[in-house]
Amino acid sequence: MDDERELLRRWREGDLAAGNALFERHFDGLYRFFAGKVSRDVEDLIQQTMLACVEGRDRIAGESTTSVRAYLFGTARNVLYAHYRKHLHERFDAVHTSLEDLGPSPSRLVDEAVAARLLAAALRRLPLDLQILLELHYWEHMSHSELSAALGVTLGSVKGKLQGAKAQLRRHMADLAAGDALAELPAVDLDLDRWVAALPSSAWEVQEDRS
Repeated sequence: MDDERELLRRWREGDLAAGNALFERHFDGLYRFFAGKVSRDVEDLIQQTMLACVEGRDRIAGESTTSVRAYLFGTARNVLYAHYRKHLHERFDAVHTSLEDLGPSPSRLVDEAVAARLLAAALRRLPLDLQILLELHYWEHMSHSELSAALGVTLGSVKGKLQGAKAQLRRHMADLAAGDALAELPAVDLDLDRWVAALPSSAWEVQEDRS
């Protein structure tokens, strides 16, 4: 959005009100993004993302087709990966590593509905790179061009990556539904796009044990 690019420009020039406007506009989306992948330091990671957007003033300046939202979530992705590399070192590889691999698993998953529990568990089995792709597609409603900019992949590869990610998610959901722990679940024969889009984003958020 042109007005967001203007807000970003003004913020970089010292206009704190413009920075606050951008922060408030995107805080919920960034919170959802990080809360699904870390159990603490969420607000600190959001602050790091916003600061990086201001400091990286040259990344978007010459890219008239890149939306601020795509730039913002691309930066958030880099901040998240840096966070994992800092704490996990050689264990982290976004292309092959899932949240389940990183462990420990969350003490409990959000229990809003059977479908939400199934989705949360299935998403955690995906490589983090694909999990982020699906989240931005479903809950941030990013276009293919925005996904390309946010994730640093070519526009031509976005569609194929989405199809592959959905196929993996569907397989994991089917495997979980057939398992003993989730034996009460129905067969996964629903329209995945319609079902996932209808679920709240909180379905995949990591929950801390507060007992």
